[in-house]
Amino acid sequence: MPATPLTEILTDFRSYRPGNHRDFLEAVRDFAQSCGIKSFALEDEMSAALYLRALDQVRDFRWRHWCFTREYILKRTMYPVATGGSPIVTWLPNQLEAVLTQMAEVSSHCGAVFGTRDIMDVVHSQREVLRKEVAKYCREREVTAA
Repeated sequence: MPATPLTEILTDFRSYRPGNHRDFLEAVRDFAQSCGIKSFALEDEMSAALYLRALDQVRDFRWRHWCFTREYILKRTMYPVATGGSPIVTWLPNQLEAVLTQMAEVSSHCGAVFGTRDIMDVVHSQREVLRKEVAKYCREREVTAA
């Protein structure tokens, strides 16, 4: 995750998870780091493409979360603070942008594996839309983009 104040909020949110859920996610993270899953996946094009598809699922979840927030909160209130005190206009985009950045990095290892280009077309399109939307909502609320 990026080392930003917004990431500190996400880290704080983890303390609110049920203990068994938090333990499971920490175990997955620790195992992935200890065995070097990312570097292993980037060693060949097909593995990198499969890793990209896994990241694409995270991107899809975070994009939907952003869309729900935009439609049901941002369009209906000018209040700049979300659940838990996070900055509503910048927190979710920060997390989504982190995934989009990872996907751009991983895609450079995928070669011409089928489906990679389609995934990255979505990434580039959503990144552009996200930047415009964040700028708009920040202007409206007179907040600084992160």
